[in-house]
Amino acid sequence: MSFHVFKRYLFLTVLIAAFIIGDHSLIPVSAQTQTLTFPAVADTYDSYVTPAATFGTLATLAVDGSPITNSFLRFTVSGLLPDQAVSRAELRVYANSSTSESLHAGAVADNSWSETTLNYNTAPAIGGVISSASPITAGTWITWDVTSYVPGNGTYSLALTTAGATAVSFSSRESGANAPQLVLTLSTSSGTPTPTTTPDSTSHILLVAGDICRYDDGGVDYSPNCKKTGDLIRSVIAANPGAMVQTAGDNVNNEDAPASYDDQYEDVYGPNWGSFLSVTHAAIGNHDYLPPSGAAPYFAYYGSGAGTAPGGYYSYNIGGSWHVIVLNTMCSQVGGCGPGSAQYNWLKNDLAANPGKCILAAWHHPRFSSGQFGGFTISADWWDLLYQYKADIVVNGHNHNYERFNLVDPSEQAASDGIREFLAGTGGAPGPVYTYAEHPLDPNEAVRNQTGLYGVLQLTLNSSSYSWKFLPAAGYTFTDSGTTDCHSAAQGSPTPSPTPTNTPTHTPTPTSTITPTSTQTPTPTPTKTSTPTQTPTPTSTKTATPTHTPTPTPTATSGPIQVPDPFRVYLPMIYH
Repeated sequence: MSFHVFKRYLFLTVLIAAFIIGDHSLIPVSAQTQTLTFPAVADTYDSYVTPAATFGTLATLAVDGSPITNSFLRFTVSGLLPDQAVSRAELRVYANSSTSESLHAGAVADNSWSETTLNYNTAPAIGGVISSASPITAGTWITWDVTSYVPGNGTYSLALTTAGATAVSFSSRESGANAPQLVLTLSTSSGTPTPTTTPDSTSHILLVAGDICRYDDGGVDYSPNCKKTGDLIRSVIAANPGAMVQTAGDNVNNEDAPASYDDQYEDVYGPNWGSFLSVTHAAIGNHDYLPPSGAAPYFAYYGSGAGTAPGGYYSYNIGGSWHVIVLNTMCSQVGGCGPGSAQYNWLKNDLAANPGKCILAAWHHPRFSSGQFGGFTISADWWDLLYQYKADIVVNGHNHNYERFNLVDPSEQAASDGIREFLAGTGGAPGPVYTYAEHPLDPNEAVRNQTGLYGVLQLTLNSSSYSWKFLPAAGYTFTDSGTTDCHSAAQGSPTPSPTPTNTPTHTPTPTSTITPTSTQTPTPTPTKTSTPTQTPTPTSTKTATPTHTPTPTPTATSGPIQVPDPFRVYLPMIYH
């Protein structure tokens, strides 16, 4: 053996020994990324022409160089974990007018200003320019790179200025739909190699909304709202064959008799959402139990897309990477929701039988919410289990608004391995809207709509990540979007419990109304002043619904260990 060959073997031997005894400095560290959007908590502008005037309550911001007019914005960044680094920070503001001149984003060190008292005379000093943007085009989001200014958690004030002579208008946070945003892209180093899996490489679209069709609310027909969201879903499915739909409960929203009746799924839901019934998976809500026959019409209409009656909890797979679990928060109807109940035991077994997959769970009443009825503790035990098994997403309805949370643990505290909750009670049933001042955001809640809204949450489920985008129905403009890695496959799962039974037996109890275990109260039943006479409308022919049974779980495979060139060694991964 030549000396050069001996040196090569010696080098490889040292590398192998270093790996075995734990020195993995040459092995790449797995980096996970996610995007978070923080709305402005204060914004206003000043004016040289009227130096004592305040503009903090207006729905617009203004920037001009002659006469001098500067806009001020403040953001609060919270919930970032110690192992999360800001890889990019962007200030995004919606333009109402245009200019070819540059606008500058500058640093403001003083965070003590108030949007209700700031004027030209009292405005804080503006520091150096962080970045510039041009041209400014009306009807678009304008972006400034402020990464150097936003390193992590904290409060940050920024100013928009220009030397140009063209006044530019932007939407302020009071505009609601187009409020200014601070968008952070975060990277998280796990510190250990991430095992690879064998998922499919296709992206899958899942469209989510709850609280869908309602024809009677004090004599008012609100079914045109669910036609708008139904039209939106039809357009997405037409452009993305294979897209699927998951409802979040209260699929029909009429109150108890006489407004509710057994055929309302065929008469009200069918003409508006029935055309994509064959790709719809349903979750049950409290209003779905209100027809004279209880939940029987719900199960009859959705068939296997609603799971097995009377439980209504089931699971299905999307592609090779995602496992979707649908649960029933009408606990009194299915023998309970907590430990020892049939539903809880089924959930525990189902999670154990599907290791290594990204997990999405859907049910009606939200665990956390700053909406009308707040959150409900009836699902607290489910959240504990889902967190234990590294679930990624929970989607809910009940409160008729849109909300998105940061990754949180069972105590609603920020956690890099936490679950992201979405509320999409925006399918078409009317409901109250609250500003942040009226109903402050929950801890670690990122956003809630502050204006009237109907629309659909679009989830794009990839092999190891997901992205979200709220799609507003015709006539509405609010949107919200982001992306993050799926962490359940990388983190592994607890020791499996016994194999689940996919068609559990349920023992319903005689009561039929849900009682939230939190301090929140159930949805009140309004007094009806009149009830419209419904003429049944023909629905589209129902086609076969996919069978909702778990498919085999992909098996984790070994990956190559990267070492510096000119040599590369391939060893089996010893991490799981």
